[in-house]
Amino acid sequence: MDGPTYVTLSAQVALQRQLEIVANNVANSNTTGYKADRQLFQSYVQKLAVPGDSISFVQDRATYIDMSDGPVNLTGAPLDVAITGDAFFGVSGPNGTVYTRDGHFQLGSDGTLMNSSGFPVVSPDGEPIQLPANFSQPRITGEGAIHVRVNGVEQMVAQLGLFRTADPLAMRKIGGSTFSAPAGAMQPVDTAEAGRARVVQGGLESSTVQPVLEISNMTALSRAYERLQTLLSDDNDRERKMIETLGQTG
Repeated sequence: MDGPTYVTLSAQVALQRQLEIVANNVANSNTTGYKADRQLFQSYVQKLAVPGDSISFVQDRATYIDMSDGPVNLTGAPLDVAITGDAFFGVSGPNGTVYTRDGHFQLGSDGTLMNSSGFPVVSPDGEPIQLPANFSQPRITGEGAIHVRVNGVEQMVAQLGLFRTADPLAMRKIGGSTFSAPAGAMQPVDTAEAGRARVVQGGLESSTVQPVLEISNMTALSRAYERLQTLLSDDNDRERKMIETLGQTG
């Protein structure tokens, strides 16, 4: 294969990867707390033996996560909570604490606060949160403090664990809107610090995916891939005809 073929194939590989990312974003456009994936490309220039000539290849440099806030959809459910700002809820998963922006919480039979997958929601010290029996009127403050009424008296019974990391690249998606992080990478958020993070009761954070834009991107990428395939086919036809012509003249 010659230079143009290599260039075309490198661009197709990059486009295929981008199509996979866009398709996954579209599939999660309605996933609560989902953070869209984005892709970075880089042009790699390889010098040729011919003086003054080179080939520019397309490289899939990296995929990164869009950590911006999604819009908050108000539900009115008292155990639905959203976060605005830089923080994640902690959840006790099968292999340790994992992190999510999905605040669609529910109660277990023993009063344990759980996420939609049935895993316990944890406090800042990593312990599962358990609410008292026969409580009513749960109230969750902007700092994540959980207040309930027991026998007609309001009392604070728990604190939602909010966590963040100084290095967002340390976080890895492990499915949907759930992330893992190395031990010690995530630290409790000081919610008293102005502008750090706030909890919104009665709402859920929507995905950061913009479906119309992503579908438009998918259409444009598919067309670009098809154009490259046409160029590759035309180049192969050119080489075949050239070889046939040389064979006839020889």
